[in-house]
Amino acid sequence: MKTKLWIFAGLLSPMLQVGAAEAFQPAELSDAEMANLRGRYVLPDRIIHFGVSMTSLWRNSAGDAIGAQVALQVNHQAQANLTVTPLYETGNGNPVNTGNGQINGGGGLASIQGIAQSVRTAGDFNNGRNDLNIEISHEDGAPAPIQGQSWTANQQFSNAAGKVTVSSTNGGLQLALQANHNQGSAQQRIGLGGVSQHANISGSLNNVENLATLSVALRNSTRGLDQLYCAWNQSRAMRPTGY
Repeated sequence: MKTKLWIFAGLLSPMLQVGAAEAFQPAELSDAEMANLRGRYVLPDRIIHFGVSMTSLWRNSAGDAIGAQVALQVNHQAQANLTVTPLYETGNGNPVNTGNGQINGGGGLASIQGIAQSVRTAGDFNNGRNDLNIEISHEDGAPAPIQGQSWTANQQFSNAAGKVTVSSTNGGLQLALQANHNQGSAQQRIGLGGVSQHANISGSLNNVENLATLSVALRNSTRGLDQLYCAWNQSRAMRPTGY
């Protein structure tokens, strides 16, 4: 009998159509594809949570900050929850000097497949950080959902530091930051099988962060059950030989 296994097709690339409910659709794998997955999967009932979060934040010399967090959480029942949380901070009220640095080139960064990260600065005393974490945990229950506004469509937030736009672009999800006073820009995108994190800083005394986390929570299982399952598979393999 042909074995069928339903999985989420492309944990990154389909992630972002506009509706969260349509973001993950199951796809059937052929026997040939399944053969190539041997040793590279866990049983479906072991996965109790899968999540992706992106956070981008820009803080200028006056302490004003603008950013956003986007979080996609999928539970073991394949129910997706996509939220957006705006991030604001008010600074000390001091004026921000207009940036006059020039950043040139870098056009090829947009065409890199896989993971692309860059920090480019033409100002002084800036800090830029790109970080991607993959977390695998063993828990008895799924973590608490991240609170935020439900995703509906492209959204934009702004304050004295600048503006951030959250959008679905080319089959992926993108966070785009544009800082005021010509301080620079930042971008973070996930989808189409890749992750990109970039910061271009043309002013001074800025702190820019692009953070992304992919998390998987697995249900705890006893060692005895794992050994029993392994022994059962070994015994099934012996049947064609006459045992």
